Amino acid sequence: MDLEKIDGIKVFIIESLHENDKRTGENLKDNLRQIWYDQGLLSYFTCQYNYVSNSEELYCVFAEIGKQVSSNNRFPIIQIECHGCLEGLELESYEKVCWESLFDHLRPINESSCNFLFLNLSMCFGEAVIRYIDPTKRAPFRGVAGPIGKVFPETLEKAWLYFYEHFYESLKQDYAFSKLSLSSGLIYYSQDFIFDCYYDLANKDPEMFESLRKRELYELFLKEGPLAIDPKMHSLWIAEKQALIKKKYRAYFCFDDLLQLHKEIYRKTNGSYIYLNV
Repeated sequence: MDLEKIDGIKVFIIESLHENDKRTGENLKDNLRQIWYDQGLLSYFTCQYNYVSNSEELYCVFAEIGKQVSSNNRFPIIQIECHGCLEGLELESYEKVCWESLFDHLRPINESSCNFLFLNLSMCFGEAVIRYIDPTKRAPFRGVAGPIGKVFPETLEKAWLYFYEHFYESLKQDYAFSKLSLSSGLIYYSQDFIFDCYYDLANKDPEMFESLRKRELYELFLKEGPLAIDPKMHSLWIAEKQALIKKKYRAYFCFDDLLQLHKEIYRKTNGSYIYLNV
């Protein structure tokens, strides 16, 4: 992808639902074309719809998306329409795709996009996407949006319809995806936020950090019996360990090495690629 030659945004809809489920992804495809037509944006936005039945087909679609992102100059959004659980995705075949496996297939796409891949999860428990992180690797996406807990298909359709109807105009704002997701009834996590939830929580949310440490010690007590561990020393040890991980890996995980390139492109184009500012 050549950031100096960006000519639009492409939404990749991937759907995998059970036999009697409402085809929300297919409906979204049709709605997107109507939205972009009404807004005069058909030349700027394109959409590709793929239906997959199992993990093998899903991974093939990801590979094809990766090739497209490498060769064209459109920012990618991947919209996944499926069932979800705390552990990851559930496909038509009832296979479960864990977060780790999903991220391993998304990461090359995000790298090819120069860290401009956005992931939209149209599924139950979309917030569980932050349950897994590998700090030693690149972030699998720049940001991710989705619902919280169990949701009905009609609720998801309404949320994503609002999201895409207001998508283009929202890009003129700072923190566009976060604000738009909230207005749509969804939640948004940036890669920075996800990393810091794991490795800078002692500073970001000391109360939550201490709560997690107490839970760790309690679970260890249930497993091994009485412990000769001072709670304060345990918290201090974890905080120091996480600080070292943050110092070593955060810049790499969050693509800080590309920040200067992004700023330079933004300057050269006089801010015309407002997508660079989200």
